[in-house]
Amino acid sequence: MRMLRFVVLSLFLVAISVNAQSLKLNTITAKGGVIMPESPWDTGFLVGAEADMGEVFNGFVLVPLVTYWSTGYTYSGTTFDLSLSNIQLGADVHYSLDNVAPGLYAGGGLAFNFLTSEYPVFNYTTFQFDQTGSDTETKLGFAVLAGYNLKLGNMAGVVQGRYNIVDGFDTLELTLGILFDMAK
Repeated sequence: MRMLRFVVLSLFLVAISVNAQSLKLNTITAKGGVIMPESPWDTGFLVGAEADMGEVFNGFVLVPLVTYWSTGYTYSGTTFDLSLSNIQLGADVHYSLDNVAPGLYAGGGLAFNFLTSEYPVFNYTTFQFDQTGSDTETKLGFAVLAGYNLKLGNMAGVVQGRYNIVDGFDTLELTLGILFDMAK
């Protein structure tokens, strides 16, 4: 699995570097939404930004992204609260499906996930869980996504669903974003 990730990432980076001279900042999208991680984690919130950098292949658009999300979990019948947060840094490739429906697109991408978990720690002096511990882990993840560009009055917006496949921890995110035209 790691070799496959390495090969896909390498091909992705080579393709981008070959076409890098045609890239420019077209739009920036500010987005917010919900994150739905695997059970037992609760639904959480997310905020992020994406940038449309233009076409890298015939019809494929490069979209770098940064996302932050946070979620929690409470053991039933206890006061043990766990929290999990992630800063995701990566790039997607979107392919327009205007021939199916104007504004529709699909794609996928790769991202580094900087996961941080916080958990209660037992204090042997007070005999209570009154301290907090944390762990941080970095994982490479894949994503598949679909979205729809829409008009919001005189502004442009986007609705997107994204399924993140991260080693041992998958999530579904649903977002609404506002596009800011940078090409003007």
